[in-house]
Amino acid sequence: MEQHIYCDGIGRIAIIGGVVRLDLFTYSPTETDANGNPRPVLSHRIVMGTEGFVRSSEKVVEAVQFLARNRAPQPQAVPPPSPPRPQAPQWPPAQPTQSNPTPAAPPPQPANKTPEPPPPVRPPFP
Repeated sequence: MEQHIYCDGIGRIAIIGGVVRLDLFTYSPTETDANGNPRPVLSHRIVMGTEGFVRSSEKVVEAVQFLARNRAPQPQAVPPPSPPRPQAPQWPPAQPTQSNPTPAAPPPQPANKTPEPPPPVRPPFP
């Protein structure tokens, strides 16, 4: 006969003397914690040797990888558009723009001209 055990999760894993104990829990339909959430209650315990636990954990990792590969994309919540921010007035007012403005050319640079030395510094007046 095949037996099915339902649990909401693993509450604790204890390793004592080469034996692994997995405590399974279910949420109580009647008991709540201080915040009003259903309280987890121990429902079953799985006891196995460390070698069996390691082999089992490999199977759990494979199942998690399968779920990650085949998970349907979750719909992303789209934030509502933010209202336009009022613009501060500019001073001086912006100049009217042309329909097809051309970029301004940079000022011509003198070719191979050595920079002029700075003017001499005069001592301050007495």
